[in-house]
Amino acid sequence: MNGNIRAWIAVAALATLVPVVHLQAVAQGGTATLKGDKVDLIYPRDAKEDEVRNLLEFLQSDRRTVLGQLGLTYEKMVQARTYESVSRFQAEAGLKQPWRGALYAKNVLHIQPVQALIQRRIYETTLAYEMAYLLLEPVTAKGCPRWLREAYAVHHSGVLPKLTPAVGANLASFADLDQDIQENPNPPGRDDVQFILGTTMKFFVDRYGQEKTLQLFRDFDGKSPVEAVFKRVLGEQYSSVETAWAQHIRALSAPAIKK
Repeated sequence: MNGNIRAWIAVAALATLVPVVHLQAVAQGGTATLKGDKVDLIYPRDAKEDEVRNLLEFLQSDRRTVLGQLGLTYEKMVQARTYESVSRFQAEAGLKQPWRGALYAKNVLHIQPVQALIQRRIYETTLAYEMAYLLLEPVTAKGCPRWLREAYAVHHSGVLPKLTPAVGANLASFADLDQDIQENPNPPGRDDVQFILGTTMKFFVDRYGQEKTLQLFRDFDGKSPVEAVFKRVLGEQYSSVETAWAQHIRALSAPAIKK
């Protein structure tokens, strides 16, 4: 499902862009702001203009892709900021290690310097994950569980084919997956969790079809419990879905190494 989407976004990000935004200088801190359609990007004033414009266009394109695919709306402006160094990114994002290429926190999408993402070959996957995660925030407020939100974000990012199967995964419930997410928020310990999250969304698409799977995100209304939403959209009890998913994850995980 994501191959064409990723290819389209890559072309949009790297192509020569028609100037549809205007620069607005910001006096404080040596930064400037590039204003776009529903995305504002704050960047170091000495950053390369083409990199900044391509970054903004990527974010705008991915925003449109996610909302179009899910059939959702998101009226708030996306506030994004990229930095002059990885260390400055870490300080502003509140991260001790540089493993994450971007982080959405406190209504700001913090992004490492563009060249750092390109050199690590995580430009597209990192930005796509964070954009999807960001745009699903209102759905989470209406009852969408965290594991489902992150499963879509990983699936949308296209990173799953690059990951190796989780070792000895023995999850019995979606609550177990939520706990793993909380205990492993960042790489490198996050890799197994990312694999399970990406595999989870693929499980739903393969078992229930893309249309029903994506409808889940539209059906959370802030009133119905997650069990009711699953039953209404998927036609199965939540517990039955959970049991089938747990069996699927165990079947795909690599065996644990015996000591």
